[in-house]
Amino acid sequence: MIEQGYPLLTVTEEQTNKKRVLKIKQQRFIADGSADDENLQWKIPITVFTKSNPKQIAQQILMDKPEITITLENIPDDDWIKLNYNSIGLYRVKYESETLARLNEPIANKKISPQDRLMVQNDVAALCNAGHQSFVDYLRILSSYADEDNFTVWKAIASNMADLSSLLEYTNYFDEFKRYRLNLFSSIQNKLGWDAKPNEDALSAMLRPMVLSIVGKSGDQDTIDEAKKRFERHITGDLIDPNIRGAVYVIVSRYGDESTQEELRKLYFAADMTEEKVRLLRSMGQSIKPEIIENTLKFVFEGDNVRMQDAISGLVGCTSSCEGRNLVWKFLQNNWRTLVERFGEKSNFLIAFVEYGLSDFADEKTASEIKSFFDKMNTPIVTRPVKKVLETIHMRSEVLKRDSKAIEEYLKQQ
Repeated sequence: MIEQGYPLLTVTEEQTNKKRVLKIKQQRFIADGSADDENLQWKIPITVFTKSNPKQIAQQILMDKPEITITLENIPDDDWIKLNYNSIGLYRVKYESETLARLNEPIANKKISPQDRLMVQNDVAALCNAGHQSFVDYLRILSSYADEDNFTVWKAIASNMADLSSLLEYTNYFDEFKRYRLNLFSSIQNKLGWDAKPNEDALSAMLRPMVLSIVGKSGDQDTIDEAKKRFERHITGDLIDPNIRGAVYVIVSRYGDESTQEELRKLYFAADMTEEKVRLLRSMGQSIKPEIIENTLKFVFEGDNVRMQDAISGLVGCTSSCEGRNLVWKFLQNNWRTLVERFGEKSNFLIAFVEYGLSDFADEKTASEIKSFFDKMNTPIVTRPVKKVLETIHMRSEVLKRDSKAIEEYLKQQ
């Protein structure tokens, strides 16, 4: 029988001389950290590998009960161990803090595969969100990725960091987080630079704009200045490489003024390709100025400036900051009936507006407002999306309650 979901393996270890005893307990992993009332169990093929031979499985066993013990021989005290060789198995792993800390070395030195490097940090991030670990553990393990060179690994890190960033915006130490993020991404940004290298692989070309956007949003002045220079040349005909164009648009929109927005709108109207129009729409609302975000929402939804299917791109851009999210929520409240009439009461666009527009809040007060509003609106197609949004906000609120103080202390020590 295939059980719903997938398991979480909690690993504790005990060292005696050169013998390492691993105690492994399985439980169902639930993303919001709630208890598994059904107590589901799986048959799980477990692999273990170690520092002594990182390219070979040291032990392989089928876990067919709630708890098992694995004994590894000839393992020095400071040797790292890792479960799930090449991350083939569909399960998450929770290590003790000391066990997790030992993985810094094989991650930094790339002694384990890109799949394993990706999943170590992915597992920790998921476990932090579910309340099984502290986000301090996540920030600590991320320090070992500073010299990472794999696009897929960086993409996963960027996604997790974006989620954490949108959460820590609601704290008074967000500047410390931005400095941490800038430090993490600076090495790869310096390696990639702004321009493609001769014979560069496609993944580097994909990684560059993502890194530039993150470094720019983190406040790196050199990156901001360079983006502004390239944008000025772009609007006079010296076109930016399409691969980094989106990153430049985002950075200049974030730190620019109304004249910058006017240039972005001119580019939007002049663009022939949908891809370029979407890039511009996503960037417009990423300003840190409330009046520009409000004007962007008007531009996107009033009149016929933007095709219906592209409107969500404009809205998503506006949710890139706390202030933007508040303005989007206010806009949805004031215009919901109009949106339902325009897009249709059974339109999937309504689902997108709810999920993308409201999921990044982190307080129960806003969650209560959202529930109350949509209870009154009676729009059946968004009933489940609203429920999902409320669950997400609750989970994010709980993370702040649990971890905020510890994260603040950690970041201020960096």
